[in-house]
Amino acid sequence: MLALAVLLGGCSAAGRSAPSPSDAGSDPAPTAAPQAEGQAELSAACTTFWGDPEYADPLSRTVLARAASAPEVGPSDPDFFALTGDEIETAFEGAPASAQGTAGDLAEWFRIEPVRGAEADLDAFRSAWEGLAGSCQAVSTAALWAVAPGEDGTKPAALVCADVFDTPGTLTHFANANVLTSNMFKLVGLSPRAVPAGREQDLRDTADLLAAQIAAVDDEAVRSALAQVRAPFQDALEGETWSDGLSGPLTELGAACEAIGYSSPGTGEVDHDPVLGASAEDQHGTNHGGRS
Repeated sequence: MLALAVLLGGCSAAGRSAPSPSDAGSDPAPTAAPQAEGQAELSAACTTFWGDPEYADPLSRTVLARAASAPEVGPSDPDFFALTGDEIETAFEGAPASAQGTAGDLAEWFRIEPVRGAEADLDAFRSAWEGLAGSCQAVSTAALWAVAPGEDGTKPAALVCADVFDTPGTLTHFANANVLTSNMFKLVGLSPRAVPAGREQDLRDTADLLAAQIAAVDDEAVRSALAQVRAPFQDALEGETWSDGLSGPLTELGAACEAIGYSSPGTGEVDHDPVLGASAEDQHGTNHGGRS
C-alpha cells in the first residue's frame, strides 16, 4: 500500500499541478478499503486451506491424502473425488478472482484425473497445488513454504511438527498418503529392527528431508529432537544394519512439539509414551496415522 501511495503521488506530480481546495473537494482521494477487504477475504480462504497458524486439521491435508489415493481408488468412486473439488472451491468462493482461479484449477484436477486411475497426472496435481500456494503465499506461511524453502531458522515449529506427524507424503519421495512417521517406520522401525536391504535411496532421501526440516525450524528443542529422529537414517547410510527404532526419538519430538503448542489431530501411543500423529483412516483406508 505504501508503494501504491508513492506511485499515485508520483503520477499526480508528473501529470498535473497540485489541486486547489475546490478541486480536492470534487475529486476525493481513493481509499484503501476495497484492497483491504480483498486481502481479508484472501486471508480467510487461505487460512481455511492451509491452517495457519495452528495447522490443526487444514483442508490441504485432506486434499493431499485424496490426491495420493486417486490412482488406486479414483475409477471406483469418481463422485467422491469430485466432491473434493467442490470443497476446494467452497473454501475460496469469497476470495479474490485470482485465488478463485488457482483454486478452480486444483478443483478441476479432482474432477478429471482420479477417474483415470493409474494414468492420473500427478505432475499436474503438483503444478495446480503450487499454483494455489502461490496465490496464498502473501498471507499464509504454510503456502509460502509450499512454494519454495525459506531462510534457515525461520520455519514455524508448529508447521514443521505438522509436516512430520500429520501431513500426507503425497509430494515427498514416498509419494503416498501416509504421514512421514509411518513411512519412516518402514525403513528404520518404530521398535528395534534390521534395516531393510536395497532401500538406500529412500534412506538418503529421508535423511535429506529431515535435514532440511532441521535447518529450517525456528525452535531449538524441535531442531534437537529432529536430529535424533534423523540419526538412524544417517547411521544406516554409513553401514549400520541394525536400528534401535524411532520410539524414543519420536517421543522426544512429540514432547517438543507439544511444548510449542502444536496439537496433533490424533494421538498414538508408543511404549506407553505419547507420540503425536493422526491415527484415523479415511473412508478409503488411507493411513494418516503415526503408526504403520
